[in-house]
Amino acid sequence: MKQQSFQKTNWDHRFCYGGELRKSRQGRGMRPLSTRDPLHLVLKVRPGELKKGLRDPETHTLVHRLLKKYSKKFFIKVEQFSVNSDHIHLLVRCSKRSFFHNFFRVFAGQIAQQATHTFSTKKEGKSFWKARPWSRVIKGYKAYLQVRDYVKLNVLEASGRRAYRKERTRGLSLEQLRELWS
Repeated sequence: MKQQSFQKTNWDHRFCYGGELRKSRQGRGMRPLSTRDPLHLVLKVRPGELKKGLRDPETHTLVHRLLKKYSKKFFIKVEQFSVNSDHIHLLVRCSKRSFFHNFFRVFAGQIAQQATHTFSTKKEGKSFWKARPWSRVIKGYKAYLQVRDYVKLNVLEASGRRAYRKERTRGLSLEQLRELWS
């Protein structure tokens, strides 16, 4: 009985970790990672840290370069990514848990250091990132398609090719999905 109490899980958040969830009790466990299923990862920048945001051409190319470099170094397969003005979405897969951890640590740290030009000194004050990276293990093909469409929609909205709508992912018709991927 005592051993079972250590294994209690809030089933709504069993595949999620980080972000605002970390501030609540149910978000303080081990980060769920899977070597078979894809992972949706979101890194949010604290407001006011970057004057021009992540979509600034210089910062945008920095993020692309670092993503390519460290995904190759840590054997991370990046299926999709979206760089928005204040956050980054990644849909990734990996074969080892330790590669995921190293990738999160190094990728987030290098973006923070190089975007704020503090790689030679220790930055005092608040951190660059709003919270720890939020991640969710994607279980099932339907959930995978939803996340894939969501990341694609973020790409189009960030580039200005599609207007932002609050209900943007709910009830997309087959025609709208085809338009999204054309």
